[in-house]
Amino acid sequence: MDKIENIYNFKTPLNLVISDHKPERLFVRELIKQENARVIDSWLKSTDQDFYPIEYSWRKGEHPKRGRFNPDFFIKIKDNILVVEIKGDEETREPSDENKAKYKAAKKHFETLNEQQDKYKYYFSFLTPEDYDYYFDHLRSGNHSFSSKLDAELDKNGGK
Repeated sequence: MDKIENIYNFKTPLNLVISDHKPERLFVRELIKQENARVIDSWLKSTDQDFYPIEYSWRKGEHPKRGRFNPDFFIKIKDNILVVEIKGDEETREPSDENKAKYKAAKKHFETLNEQQDKYKYYFSFLTPEDYDYYFDHLRSGNHSFSSKLDAELDKNGGK
């Protein structure tokens, strides 16, 4: 269990965040760093199920499959909502068909959401730890439109 040194950097409405995997724990540590927390209004780590489910479908061999996933993080910065799905670095080298389908469905979902309302602008990314420094540099500079190495790989491999 990690203890937060400056509780004012813990900008989530919860008093506890559970992250099951190392890449998520590393991301939370980045969220609460002073230089990053300074530009974030608030953030939320979603639960593994039924928080904000996005439906997707893919083929596993000859069989069509359907599923639902919850993006891992929602980060609010002014009128922007950054939605992040965390994966391990190995996904960049060989993305699974399931993650390709998740990416495609989530991109479509948030494009549609942005078209249907104008209160918030939603940005979606898949991130791996190798892109965290680059991602948070963008975040601190006010550039919310970010494409990770995994996003680029998923786009290239049928994510659009």
